[in-house]
Amino acid sequence: MPCNDWFAIEKQYRIAVHLYSDAVNHLDSTRDFDAAWQHVESARTDADRARSALLGHQRKHSCVPMRGSRMRAEIADSATDELCLGDQGQPGG
Repeated sequence: MPCNDWFAIEKQYRIAVHLYSDAVNHLDSTRDFDAAWQHVESARTDADRARSALLGHQRKHSCVPMRGSRMRAEIADSATDELCLGDQGQPGG
């Protein structure tokens, strides 16, 4: 059963994902694409951090069962994803 901390972290994750989605949805209606794209990337980073916090809490606290070893491998590798993937060749990175 999820603990109160998990629910608080999950709420922050939902908010971050919602803000990321909103930023992406506004790309086609913006006049300043570069600034909007930077906002999208910032929101994506925030959502990634929130997801990592949620998964990290689950791993450390075990209040929510994790699905199989694949999920555990994702968590273990999440710290190195940024180092391995970097900006993936995106301009401005």
